[in-house]
Amino acid sequence: MALSPRNKKILSALAVGVAVFVLMGGLRLTRWLEVAEHKALDHLVRRYADPAKADSSLLLLAIDESSLEALGRWPWPRDRHGFVVRYLKEAGAKAVVFDVMFFEPDENAEEYDHSFADDLAAAGNVFLPMLFQAEPSSLPPDLLSRVTVPVARRGDREGAAVPHEAGVKTPIPLLAQQARGLGVINLSADADGPTRRIPLLGLVNGKAMPHLSLAVARHLLGTEQVVLEEDRLQIGPRSVPLEPDGTMLLDWHGPLEQTYHVGKYSVGRVLQAFAQQQRGERPSLDPTLFKDKVIFIAGTAAGLYDLRVTPFSSATPGVLIHMAALDNLLHGRALSSAPAWFSFLTLLVLCVTSAGAFMLPRSYPVKFGVTLALALAYYGLAVHAFAGHGRWLDLVFPEVALAVTFGAAATVEYVTEGRQRRLMRAAFDKYMSAEVVEEIMRHPEAIKLGGEQKEISIFFSDIVGFTTISEQLSPEELVALLNRYLSAMTTIIKNGHRGNVNKYLGDGIMALFGAPLTDPRHASLACFAALDCQAELTRLREQWAQEGLPAIAARIGINSGPCIVGNMGSQERMEYTVTGDAVNLASRLEGAGKFYGVRILIGQRTAELAKNDVEVREIDLLRVKGKHEPVVVFELLARKGQLDQHRARVVELYRQGLAVYKAREFSTACARFAEALALDEADGPSRVYLERATHYRETPPPSDWDGVYELTSK
Repeated sequence: MALSPRNKKILSALAVGVAVFVLMGGLRLTRWLEVAEHKALDHLVRRYADPAKADSSLLLLAIDESSLEALGRWPWPRDRHGFVVRYLKEAGAKAVVFDVMFFEPDENAEEYDHSFADDLAAAGNVFLPMLFQAEPSSLPPDLLSRVTVPVARRGDREGAAVPHEAGVKTPIPLLAQQARGLGVINLSADADGPTRRIPLLGLVNGKAMPHLSLAVARHLLGTEQVVLEEDRLQIGPRSVPLEPDGTMLLDWHGPLEQTYHVGKYSVGRVLQAFAQQQRGERPSLDPTLFKDKVIFIAGTAAGLYDLRVTPFSSATPGVLIHMAALDNLLHGRALSSAPAWFSFLTLLVLCVTSAGAFMLPRSYPVKFGVTLALALAYYGLAVHAFAGHGRWLDLVFPEVALAVTFGAAATVEYVTEGRQRRLMRAAFDKYMSAEVVEEIMRHPEAIKLGGEQKEISIFFSDIVGFTTISEQLSPEELVALLNRYLSAMTTIIKNGHRGNVNKYLGDGIMALFGAPLTDPRHASLACFAALDCQAELTRLREQWAQEGLPAIAARIGINSGPCIVGNMGSQERMEYTVTGDAVNLASRLEGAGKFYGVRILIGQRTAELAKNDVEVREIDLLRVKGKHEPVVVFELLARKGQLDQHRARVVELYRQGLAVYKAREFSTACARFAEALALDEADGPSRVYLERATHYRETPPPSDWDGVYELTSK
């Protein structure tokens, strides 16, 4: 059984979508666009980071330029670090976290290390950093409890991966033994440079050692053991998602100066306040600022700290990474990437949907619109998942897949259907408006006998005195002039006012408004086209006069009403056209303009539909040849509000004259029409009515006179 054209399109769309999915899925496995995906993640981080969500209990005490100016060159004697710890302990800080290395004894004096160690022991809430290293190392048994963390595994599966390390470098034993805990501060950047994740655990000789942020979180959350699940890490009441490699993808809240260092507190100011306390003076820095806070101490002066690339900057103090990690752990929120199966399923759906969206609709704006909508909708989904649920969805690969699918579908359609459509369009574009051609392109099955009834506006125009003009020119010159005229009028009708130039009648034009595409403003558009055609013709007459060519004037008739529109003819030859009484009247109105001396006559229905858009005046109650019922006809004067004052005065006198003419006051009517002609001797309707009123003044009409004028010629 043969497939229908639509079913063939559906199969083609499926084939294209699946083919692109296989291609893009394979590329994804190669991690070809991984850097681009990371940059897209950075975009989301910068766009949707909210500093208001940062934990206000986390503060940075900076060893900044002002501190170095006040206290001398680095490194300082370590008793000063002890003074800071003592001040913060008395202020009520929950924990003090150093991001400063203490791997070698104090170079100034050994007693400074002892003094610092005494303050660490007295405080009982200070955490020091250590580093994983490539060389194997062994730890004293009394340090194991401070540098390791008990890890339990939960679930049937193995759980998230924990990297193995050769050894670890700790602070000098004197300090390490007095610290509340130790944690590693190693950071590993992604392939493109920025640090976006941290390893929370590392194994050294089978012992799990925590990241500095995890060591502090255990203390603050009151738990010793952590539980490692397949894709999460449980720390007391909090749980954070882990990536397949065991790292935690950081959920950033903003740059350092907008989150944890808003107050810009420095170690120098703390030491100054400590000295004031020791002298019994009121400290310049209020200790209550640090009550119940977790204080990180790190260098920010030039040359003191290691710069890291983050989504916010290419030169970010590394301490921001540790503070953001602790913030995530304390609140159980970190980013998590979508599972691979979800990414591949999404990719398949987008590829197949995009292929179908391009290959099934016939309208190119619809094809482009739906594809663009898919791209924007997926971007919106990715943003919602990130900002609302902390989920990182692939962004670049799906959008690239949409573009590739679009290109592949366009290529397939061009090869399979494009040639036929191009031939059809080339044939129709020459004599049909763009709307008609597009309608046929969307619905080629509509090319058949028959039609539909709809209300439209019909436009007829004809050159005045064409026979006389043709006698003045050679055939070649006549054709050239006529083509210039028809081209200018056609452009206005088709492109300016969405009309369909249905046919050329020698020197005349027949155009349709509101067919085949329904347009509720068809009457107004037809009137606008007529006014613009006359304005353009005025300009062309000036140009042709300079070229020595004869002047061309044209009359236009417009009528609106129900008509039969459609493809009519034989099986061998058809044309899109229209038939009905409204068409015949439009043609008669074009000819009647000669009798009244006007350029544009419109029917009553046209005047009703366009009344809010144009200025008109009533011309006559007319019975045209071949019609029994009379119709009111109007002259189209201008767009609404654009009738000049002089012309408006002429029209007003004319209307007054017409009113008394209908009331059989023919003497008064003669006076009004004469006044109108005095202002504009070329006003044809006033001249016609002056002659009629003069005749009826001498020979009054019968008592049953209804004012109808019968036009006996076409």
